Amino acid sequence: MKRTATLSTTFWKTALVLTALVISVSGASATQITDISHSPGIISAGDEVNISLMLQKDDILDDDFDIESRINSSLEPGSFRSERYIEIVDRQGAYGLETSTSSFMYPEGVWNERYTIKVSQEAPTGTYELIHNLDYISKDSEFTKHDEQSFSIHIDREGPQLTASTESTEPNIPRSGDNYVTDRVRFTNTGEKKLENLVLRPETPEGIEKAFSSDEKFLIGAVNPGDSQTVDLGLDISEDVEPGLQEVVFNAEYEDSDSNVYSENLSTFLRVEGRPDLEVINSSMEMKAGETSQLRVKVENTGEQDAESVTARVIAERSQPFSLEDRSNYIGEIESGQTGEAVMKISADRTAALKQHQVKIQLRANGDSEEGDHSVYTFTEQTGVELTERTESSLIYVGIAAAVVIAVLGLYRYRKKSKTGSEEGDKE
Repeated sequence: MKRTATLSTTFWKTALVLTALVISVSGASATQITDISHSPGIISAGDEVNISLMLQKDDILDDDFDIESRINSSLEPGSFRSERYIEIVDRQGAYGLETSTSSFMYPEGVWNERYTIKVSQEAPTGTYELIHNLDYISKDSEFTKHDEQSFSIHIDREGPQLTASTESTEPNIPRSGDNYVTDRVRFTNTGEKKLENLVLRPETPEGIEKAFSSDEKFLIGAVNPGDSQTVDLGLDISEDVEPGLQEVVFNAEYEDSDSNVYSENLSTFLRVEGRPDLEVINSSMEMKAGETSQLRVKVENTGEQDAESVTARVIAERSQPFSLEDRSNYIGEIESGQTGEAVMKISADRTAALKQHQVKIQLRANGDSEEGDHSVYTFTEQTGVELTERTESSLIYVGIAAAVVIAVLGLYRYRKKSKTGSEEGDKE
């Protein structure tokens, strides 16, 4: 009898396991989702959503899955889109032994499951499938039955979406070396949710500095869907900045109406054009203190644009021993990469120190009108004038001439006196 009873019990347990496997493989489900609710009621991109599932077990609890059996539940994405844009954050455990008591069995086999999901801020509007899993584990863990059902939620609107673009600049065409360029940037909310507490922090590339503060930031506040705000960013552009597009990045931090926090970098582009850049090259000369000579100044345009109406001017300083007969000289146009020459007369004091003196040269030019550059540029350069020796004083020649005159007069008087004496001797 005892052996017969043991065989009978083993037989029925094996049969139940096989039945559970058949049910699992065939996809039949003894548990149904009877109601789905979520908060917020209208789901938007970026939302954290609480989902509540009401479930009912059709066959209630039998002898094998009694009140002490475990029910393990889980939620997972049901499609590629859901896997990409939805994160399962948290759940409150299912009914059963060794689980939370948050979910519990109502009369007639009804109970509730609660889950929290996070919708990506980039999630597009559409339907997203989720799968709810239930694993019934017998009290003695000898067999398990698996149920799964799919359901979907709908994301009705996208979250806030901030875009940035350069609206205008002042001057209209920024160039290398320009100071206080105003870059007006427009920020637009192209999404479907209001954004709030917008803070913008600009970051500039090498060679371009923020004109007012290295830690500059803009507090915008709220921007409704479809609306925009502008900010004026002051910039100083170095002369060394290469012409072309320069990227100015704005770090944007903001929230949406559901207190979701966003942080992103928005790129804008500033086109910087070239300019003429004039330099004095290989320009030095030797002269004597006390003489007048021609000062030849060789000027090269090392900039990206042609220079028009170039003029060179010597800047005389009181401390320097020079006087100018020609203060300036018109050179004309110097194309990019080409050179020109200015010639001016300069005189050095005879008492000046015998050494190399640095003379300031101011170069003035107009921008390339064909490139739309109507700016006037000035450059201050230096050239060397070395005084090697002194000229002889003109007084020496005056003295020599006077001595000659005196000698001639003396000789003349002497001869005249001698002649007069001779004539008087003859008369006697």
